[in-house]
Amino acid sequence: MASVEEVVQKLQRDLNCLLDENRATRRRALDHLRKELVTGKPTRHSPEAAQALMEVVLKPLLRLFSDQVEGCREQAVAMVTDLSSIVPDISPSLPLIMPVVVARLGTQEITEPSEELRLSLVSFLSSLVERCRTQITPYLSDITCILQHTLVDPYPEVKKESALCLIKVAISTVGTFQLHSDPLVKSLLASVAHQHSKVRATCLKALGVAIQCGSPNPLNDALPILAQRACDPIPSVRSYLAEVVGGWLLDMVDRYSYHHKLIPLLLTCMTDELPDIRSQTHALWEKVGQKYEQENEDDLKDKMDFVRTVNAAPGLEFPRPRLGCRILVYRNFSKILPALLRDLSDWTVNSRIKSSQLLHTLLYHLEENITHHIQAILVGLYRACQDDEKTVMDQAFHCSELIGFYVSTEVWSSLVLPAVRSSAGCKADGPQAISPVPVGPVQCTGCLMTLRGLIRGATPSSLGPSLKAITECLAEPEVAQSQHVPLLRELLGCVRACVMAAGASCSEHSLRLFSVLLMVSSSKLIGQLQAEVDVAMTILASSQGMESVHVLYQVHSKDILNTLKDSYKSWTLHSPNCSLFASLLLGAGPVIGQLLDDIIPMLASCLHPDNDPEMKLQFITILIRLLMNSSSNLDSQKHFSAFAVCVLKDIVLPNCVWKAGRASSAIRTASMSCLQAILQGTLITDGELDSFKDSFLPQVVSCLDDDNPSTRLVSCKVLQLFLMRRPPLPMDRLHSLYGELLKRLDDSSDEIRVAVTKTLTAYISAFPDGYECGLYSAHIEAIYRGLLIHLDDPSSEIQEAVMVVLRQASHLNPPLLVQLVESVKHKHRTTRYCDALLSSVQQH
Repeated sequence: MASVEEVVQKLQRDLNCLLDENRATRRRALDHLRKELVTGKPTRHSPEAAQALMEVVLKPLLRLFSDQVEGCREQAVAMVTDLSSIVPDISPSLPLIMPVVVARLGTQEITEPSEELRLSLVSFLSSLVERCRTQITPYLSDITCILQHTLVDPYPEVKKESALCLIKVAISTVGTFQLHSDPLVKSLLASVAHQHSKVRATCLKALGVAIQCGSPNPLNDALPILAQRACDPIPSVRSYLAEVVGGWLLDMVDRYSYHHKLIPLLLTCMTDELPDIRSQTHALWEKVGQKYEQENEDDLKDKMDFVRTVNAAPGLEFPRPRLGCRILVYRNFSKILPALLRDLSDWTVNSRIKSSQLLHTLLYHLEENITHHIQAILVGLYRACQDDEKTVMDQAFHCSELIGFYVSTEVWSSLVLPAVRSSAGCKADGPQAISPVPVGPVQCTGCLMTLRGLIRGATPSSLGPSLKAITECLAEPEVAQSQHVPLLRELLGCVRACVMAAGASCSEHSLRLFSVLLMVSSSKLIGQLQAEVDVAMTILASSQGMESVHVLYQVHSKDILNTLKDSYKSWTLHSPNCSLFASLLLGAGPVIGQLLDDIIPMLASCLHPDNDPEMKLQFITILIRLLMNSSSNLDSQKHFSAFAVCVLKDIVLPNCVWKAGRASSAIRTASMSCLQAILQGTLITDGELDSFKDSFLPQVVSCLDDDNPSTRLVSCKVLQLFLMRRPPLPMDRLHSLYGELLKRLDDSSDEIRVAVTKTLTAYISAFPDGYECGLYSAHIEAIYRGLLIHLDDPSSEIQEAVMVVLRQASHLNPPLLVQLVESVKHKHRTTRYCDALLSSVQQH
C-alpha cells in the first residue's frame, strides 16, 4: 500500500489541472481523481490515509462547487459527498465545507441554477448532519440559512430533502435548535400546502419535529394552515397530521398552554372519512388522556377513585372516552367554543362540515357538562340546522340528540321552546319573549329541527314532565299553520318524536298533537306533505291502541269544535281556526254525521252571503264534496234530513243570488252543484222540498240565465231533478217555467241545449192529472211552437232530443200538435222528423 505522500505526489498534476481554464482538462482531472480516490478498491487506503488525502483534495474540489460548467460542479459535489462518507471523521472539514454550501444555497437569489445539483447539495448537507450530529451545532446558523431557502425551493424534491434534513438537524441539536427554529418553521409552513402530496406529508412531519424540538411560538401561525390539512384529499397527509398533533399533545414541553388549540385539531382527525385514520387518531387521543391522568393524578384522584357510571350515548363509534380525555375537553371547551361556532357559519362547505363533526365529538366528551354552555351551543345549532349542506344539517341534528341525552329536559326546553315561538312570530310575555333567534320560517325550521333532535335523544322518563309544554308550543297557530314546507316537515317530525317518546301515555297529549296534524293538513301546500301527515296520524292512533284514524277523529273532533265555537263568527279566509275547521271537515269522515249540531251552524256562518268570496268558495267546495258522498260523512248517522232544509235555506240558496265578480260566479255554480247533490239523493223529502219551493224556484230559474255556462248547465239539471219529483205547483207558476226553458234551447252551448231538453221532458211529466188542455191551449201551443222550431235544428243531436220532448208532450193536445206540424212541415230542411212525429201521434 502506497504512502500518503506517494499518493499525493501521484495526484498533484490532476490537482493542478483542476485550476486549468480548459473545461475538458478540468473534467479529465476530476475523472482521474475519482478513479483513484473513490471508485477504486475501498481498502486500498487506510482510514488515516483517507483522512489525510481528504484534507489535501478538499479545497480544490470545493473551489469547483462554483465552476461555470455544470458537469464539473456535479462531479465535484459527488466526489466530496463520497469522500465524506469514507473518512472516519468529517467534522474537521466542516469549516471549509459549510461556507461553500452556504454560498451555493443560502442566498436570497438562487446561486446554483441546476435543480439536480441543489438536490445533491442538500443531500450532502443531510449526510453531514447525520455523520456529525452534535458536532454540527456550531454551524447551526449556517444550516438554518441554507434550509430557510431550500425549504421554499421551486423544485419539489429539494423541498422534501430539506424537510428530512431539518428533522435530522432538530434531533441532533435539541438544546440549541429552539433558538433557530422560528424562521425554519415559517419556511415549512409555506410548503405545507404544496400541490404535491408527498411534499405536504414530509413537511408536516418536519413541522412536527421542528416545533416539538424548537420553540412553540410559531404554532399560532401554523394552526390555520394545519386546519386546512384536515380536509386534505390525500389520506396519508391527514394521517401525518394526526400523528404530528398527537405527538405535540403528548411530548411538547409547553403543551398545556396550547391544549385549547391542539385538541380541536386532533379531534377533527377523529371524524375522518377513513376508519383507519379515525382509529389511529382515537388511539393517540387515548394516550393523551392517559398521560394527562398520570401528570394530574393528585387533582383527579377523587374522580378516578369514585367513578360515576354514566351511560354513553347510543350510536357512537368509540367507547366512552376515558377520564383524562373528558377532563381535557371540559377544561378547554370555553376557549374552543367561540371559534367553533364561527366556523359553523363559515362560507366554505368543508369548514362547516368539519366544525359540525367536531362539535359532535366535543359534546359526547362533555356529557352532562354541556349544561354550562347550552345557550351558546343551541344558538349555533339553530343556524347549522338551516344549512344548505345536508351533512352539516345531519351533524347538527346528531348534536341535538346528544344534548337531549345528557342534559335535563327542563333545562333545554326552557331555551328551545321560546326560540321556536319567537322565530315563528308568536307573541309572548315575560322571559319567553326574549330570544336570540330572529323571526322567519327558515329560522323556525332550524329551531324545530333542533327540538326534534332533543326529543329523539332524551329518555322517555326525563321527557315526560315536559311533553305538555312541548306539545303546546307545537300547537301554536303561528307554528303549525306556516306555509313553509321544510318547517312543516320538521313539525311533523317533532310530532312523531313526541308520540314515540310518550309511548303509552300519549293519550294525555293526543288532542294537542291531533290539532297540530289538522293544522298542517289545512296548509295550501298539503299536496307535498299529505303522505307524511297520514303516517303521523296513523302513528298517533296506533300508539293509543286505536283501530284506525277515524277513531282518533271520533275522540277529538268534539273538543276541536268546542275550541272553535267562540271565534267562528269572526273568521276570515286567513284565520287559523278557519283552516283548522276546513281540515277537520275533510278528514273526519263518518264522524261528521255525529256532530251536525255543531258543524251546520259553523258552515252557515262561514257561507254567509256577506263573507269574503274566497272563504265562501273554499267552504262551498268542501260542502259539495261532503254532499257527493253524504252516506260516509254528513248522513253517516241518517240524521242529515233534519238539517237539509236549513242547509238549503240558510247556506245554499242565499249564495245563488247574483253578485259581480269571478269568485261570486264560481260560488253560484258551486251552490247549484250543492242543490244537485241534495236532490239526487234522499237527503230531503218531497214534503220538505215543497215547504220552500216558493223561494227555491225563482232562484233556480234566475240561474238559468246566468253569465257562467257551468251555472246554466247545473241549473238545468237541478230543475230537472226538482220536476221529476212532480211537486204540486200552481198553474201560473207551472206555466211561467216553460218560457225560461225554451230560451235555453237557443243557448250558445250545445251541452246546455241537450240538458234543457231533458228538463223539458221532466217539466211535461210534472203536469198534474186532470190538466185542462182546452182552457190552457194557448200555453200548450206556445210550447209546441217553440219545440217545433228546434226540430229543424242544424244539429241532429238537438233534433233527436227535441223529438223526445215532443213525443212526451203530444198527449196534452194531439190535434193541436198535428195541426202545427202540418203548418211548418214544408219549412223544414227535411220532413223526416215531422213525418215520424205525425206517425207517432196518430198511432196513439
